[in-house]
Amino acid sequence: MNRPAICLAIVGLALTACGSEPEPDVAATPVQGAAKPAPADPMARMAQAVGSGKPGAAVGIRYDFASKPAVGTPTELQLAFIPNAGVDSLEVVVNGMDGVTLSGPLTASFPEVEAAKPYLHTVTVLPDRAGVFYLSVVATTQIGNQNLSRTFSIPFAVGNVPAQQKPAPQTDASGEPIQPAKAKETTKSG
Repeated sequence: MNRPAICLAIVGLALTACGSEPEPDVAATPVQGAAKPAPADPMARMAQAVGSGKPGAAVGIRYDFASKPAVGTPTELQLAFIPNAGVDSLEVVVNGMDGVTLSGPLTASFPEVEAAKPYLHTVTVLPDRAGVFYLSVVATTQIGNQNLSRTFSIPFAVGNVPAQQKPAPQTDASGEPIQPAKAKETTKSG
């Protein structure tokens, strides 16, 4: 074949391909038995407990109250413990404070844990008065042959608790606010 004939054959094949039926739109065709979208992550609505001490705890704690805590009304508190890599086992103890009664299992033990997998535990909280309260959760993790404990706080308010306001500034005899003065350092030669 000569060069013009080869070019003509290539152009002919290209035109034949262009005139062929279009492929069906795969994205628009529903697939039988296709998976439904996954439900929203229940952990996404949970608040994160505040750890005390050094950052970098071996476990994270998230929590969610079944309803807003109210005086005289028991409310379930769901806790989720999420161990980091390297944690072999986990034990937790939940403690309350004056004005709050806890019921249900206040301790939990998870003898074998997987990193990033949430381990759930539920307790019931019964406030006996309005105010700002917190629960403490002590999480003890075992990493190898070493036990590490960390305390977390779960704050919550019961009833209408007024926001704390800044105290009024001190005033002088004429009622004007006293402005703090900058300290000056002087040296005395002698």
